Amino acid sequence: MKRILAVLAALILAVFALTACSDNNDSSDNDSADHDGMAMTSMPTSMSMPSMPLGMSTPGASSMGIVISGFEYSTPESVMPGQVLTIQNNDTVEHSVTSDTAGLFSEDIEAGETETITVPNEPGTYTFHCTYHPSMRGTLTVK
Repeated sequence: MKRILAVLAALILAVFALTACSDNNDSSDNDSADHDGMAMTSMPTSMSMPSMPLGMSTPGASSMGIVISGFEYSTPESVMPGQVLTIQNNDTVEHSVTSDTAGLFSEDIEAGETETITVPNEPGTYTFHCTYHPSMRGTLTVK
């Protein structure tokens, strides 16, 4: 009987040790691919983020993307025609980037997620809004 208890105790300890050393990613909480079917990788939690989020408007930063934070859009000063633009939603609710010109571009971005849009090929000024929060408005300048 003592032998069975000793083996059982050793087995339980081994299970706990293996569980403690295993990867904590739960596939039910994290999708392994984004909406385009491309694999996504997670960033280790010990890494720090840059002091200025991707997409903040700065002089000469035309290749940056759109950042949504505090129910406001931060856009680059200008973008190139046909450029693929990253949209980062830093809010805790879903937003969209939807062109005021029907069918030009529209993307829903879940809270904390990143998506992309392709900007129009024609130079000009394009206004957009959030379909979930109509007071959110932004402008893209394509040069």
